[in-house]
Amino acid sequence: MKKIVMASALLLSTGLVQAEEAEARLLLGGALSIDSSNFAEELDDDLAAFGLEADDDSGLAIGLDLHAGLSFMEASSIRLGYRKFGQQSAEVTQPGFLGSVTAELDADGLYAAADLLFPVNDSFYLGGTIGMQAWDIDLDVEGFSESEDGSDLFYGLIGKVLFNDKSGAVTMSVNRYSFDLDGSDLEYTPISVGVEIFL
Repeated sequence: MKKIVMASALLLSTGLVQAEEAEARLLLGGALSIDSSNFAEELDDDLAAFGLEADDDSGLAIGLDLHAGLSFMEASSIRLGYRKFGQQSAEVTQPGFLGSVTAELDADGLYAAADLLFPVNDSFYLGGTIGMQAWDIDLDVEGFSESEDGSDLFYGLIGKVLFNDKSGAVTMSVNRYSFDLDGSDLEYTPISVGVEIFL
């Protein structure tokens, strides 16, 4: 939690310095994402010593991102937000035996991020994102549950198509998250589409 507070302060101070050179506006935004991860692969590696196998059974994992912040230089931004990652699941089996159990992984948490974008044309901006994600992860296997929490850096690419009156934008992004869990590294790659409103 201390990491995300410190990151938020640094990101906000960076945004305020940049805002002196261009008009700054408050923003509210949200996005939906399709989230993929290496959960099944990591679980399969962990269970191999017990003669068990895990296969991905996540289907279409939909994530949610809600955020508020400061927009500057027309499309760049500093954001504080909440992300709910799409549920990941795996089917655990033992070769030669009938039946299986389902392992489900849920993750969410607060984050701070900075987006620096440059114009491709009058309405389309493209750039990168860097941020700090605080996370809480819950693993459930047929009623048995285990939880972990922490915080890690993330990065990604982001594009924005500004509305004609520049009162907001449609956003498109892909981010890479790597969470340092006890004994494994859980990686998420959400592909997101959303909307931001500039106030």
